[in-house]
Amino acid sequence: MDSGLKSSHSRYRKLRPGDWVEWLIVALLFAVSGVGVFILTGSIASSLFVGVLVLVVAIGVVAML
Repeated sequence: MDSGLKSSHSRYRKLRPGDWVEWLIVALLFAVSGVGVFILTGSIASSLFVGVLVLVVAIGVVAML
């Protein structure tokens, strides 16, 4: 393996418990999307599905920032 690749830093980082602003953004996106889908459809299952999907995407986006 090339020695230059070992020293390169990853572009992504994990969210730590101390990153409260990032967690707040993720939680608000989850809550707003889940409540919005529940109001539009009246279905708890679909609102949870969309909320979890938005949660996963938001964690990925915040990890790239």
